[in-house]
Amino acid sequence: MPSHRTIRTFCITGADGSGKTALVEALLHASDPKRAAPDGSTARLDAEPEEKKRNFTLSIHPETFEEGGRTFNVLDTPGFASFMAEVDWALRVSDGALLVVSAAEGAHNHAERHFDVLADSKLPALGVIGRLDHERADFQRVLADVERSLNVKPIPLQLPIGEGPALKGLVDVLAGKAHLYDKGFARFTEAEIPAPLRAQAEAARTAAMEAAAECDDTLLGKYLEGGALTGEEIVRGLALGAATQRFLPVAVVAAKPGVGVKELLDLVVALLPPPEARALTGKTPHGDEVKVGTEGPFVGQVFRTTIDHFAGRVDYVRVFAGTLRPDAVLVNPRTRTEERVSHFYKTDGAQTAEVKEAGPGDIVVLMKLKDARTGDTLCDRERPVQLPEFPAPNRPVAFAVHTKGADDKAAAALHKLIEEDPSLELGRSPDTGEMLLKGMGQAHVEVTVERVKRKHGVDMTLGPPTAAYLETITTAAKAQGKFKRQTGGHGQYGDAHVELSPRGRGEGFEFEDAIVGGSIPRQFIPSVEKGIRGALAAGPLAGYPVVDFKAKLVFGTYHDVDSSDMAFQVAGSMAFKKAVLEARPILLEPIMKLEVRVPEEYVGAVMGDLNSRRAKVQGMEPLARGVLVRALCPHAEAMSYDADLRSLTQGVGYFTMEPSHYEPVPPPTAQKIIERRRAEGKVKGLEE
Repeated sequence: MPSHRTIRTFCITGADGSGKTALVEALLHASDPKRAAPDGSTARLDAEPEEKKRNFTLSIHPETFEEGGRTFNVLDTPGFASFMAEVDWALRVSDGALLVVSAAEGAHNHAERHFDVLADSKLPALGVIGRLDHERADFQRVLADVERSLNVKPIPLQLPIGEGPALKGLVDVLAGKAHLYDKGFARFTEAEIPAPLRAQAEAARTAAMEAAAECDDTLLGKYLEGGALTGEEIVRGLALGAATQRFLPVAVVAAKPGVGVKELLDLVVALLPPPEARALTGKTPHGDEVKVGTEGPFVGQVFRTTIDHFAGRVDYVRVFAGTLRPDAVLVNPRTRTEERVSHFYKTDGAQTAEVKEAGPGDIVVLMKLKDARTGDTLCDRERPVQLPEFPAPNRPVAFAVHTKGADDKAAAALHKLIEEDPSLELGRSPDTGEMLLKGMGQAHVEVTVERVKRKHGVDMTLGPPTAAYLETITTAAKAQGKFKRQTGGHGQYGDAHVELSPRGRGEGFEFEDAIVGGSIPRQFIPSVEKGIRGALAAGPLAGYPVVDFKAKLVFGTYHDVDSSDMAFQVAGSMAFKKAVLEARPILLEPIMKLEVRVPEEYVGAVMGDLNSRRAKVQGMEPLARGVLVRALCPHAEAMSYDADLRSLTQGVGYFTMEPSHYEPVPPPTAQKIIERRRAEGKVKGLEE
């Protein structure tokens, strides 16, 4: 690829409803009107049925376009909180990012989580205040929102001329000119800054100059000596500040009339870095670290995979180094498989167009790779190198999947979707046997079920998973289990005396052989243990597994002819079931560790809700944007937490959840569980 070409690869992130996809359509319209939706709608980009149904983006959508001799690769990302893993993946293959904030809704309670993910990525960032033509648009309020809610200093490089239906254009702060829009989409005439905005524009230019000077010692020296910085110098300093997220340069846009769209592309080129500025480190097959530069052999990374009934496997790849040409042979270091790439494509909405060459910064679509998945590296087979894989996200939400006798088919269909979306996880609960689908949020799992039905024809329903309760004992007890049966000929005889005693939480089951004097032959002692272990699966209270106790075999008798392995298994089981009833059994419930991130004003409501769930708050920690609340919560009470937290915090709060330990269930709650289980016939009698 020509080394002198201008290319920028960036993602667009922001809360749902901020106007990200509409902005991508506007960028396409400005570069090639034939490719954009004529009415400015987002239906061409959000083409999946689930996206059309909800009217928002659910997956990464890459678009490539040319404008003014420059190449732009933009990755549109979901705004809804349940799909944040896609945002993280897009950032990992981008060189910079645009954070879009709606001029109508503002940053407060909407953009914090996206900015958290963006800040963690450490990518250069540019803020975009969009939807300025909305009737509730308020530019100054949103600027204040950005500073207060995101805890970052906004540096406006443009000012709107009017707002809402009265929007007429924008002021280019650095150039000191007005752009008046009255000639159609994205077309303006240059004019002098309107008098009412001159003082504001001058103050904004001074703020931009000061911010730029703080990022470069040479510029700072010149500024402190009283010298005014040139426009080029200001841009250089702002690019340095954007690269370290020291502040957030801000542009203004109204996508539908095209106000600020071409100016935004100019700012992307000026403030976001080219592909060669990205520093990457990979590993050789021997584990040695190696720098990946744009001039080296080919290295690319898969950031999205789809499986189509007709096209088969489709992988989206960001090129980091080298040049891809037809008939290239690439290797996947994870699987050590080779892939011959005969054709590759660029995206155009739901369509693709074949290209003959791709270099650093480019996004390409590869068809029918053997075994690639999201996060995999593809590289030159002569110089293999593996980039860091994408980390597994925390999946705080789990649902039990129910089908009508088609579990195997459902599992196979879900595994295919997990190949497309590794932020999902499918497993079977070892405690309840339920098939569990885990994801980033309730909407994430619900969309997956819809896709399974559409793509694979499998109907399934979701329900809350059954809490994996356990039973244990709280005091020592002793009992005899005697099994004697005569059926003609040889009978059955086994007699075992067993003592039970509690163990520490999580220490499990222990069996001790304390037989002396041969009261039970050695060959039958393992039979007693086997009988006890077989009875552990269903405790006497509610039929849940019994854990954390020690069983000591202290005495027994046998018969020379009638004793057998089976007889002593039954005797051991009978002794355990009698003794456990005398050992004051209790129910144990799984406790989950929650970490909840919420804006400060919602802390009171969140704390009250946690208390209502029998949660124990372990502490709170102030964050740059909000508060982190740590709590321990019973699993049964946390199953609906995703939807309830979104409702409590207007969709802003989010959490992680992972198993912590088991604790006794409070007696009133335990009694309700026991009564329900017995009504369901889940508790077996002693004779069973």
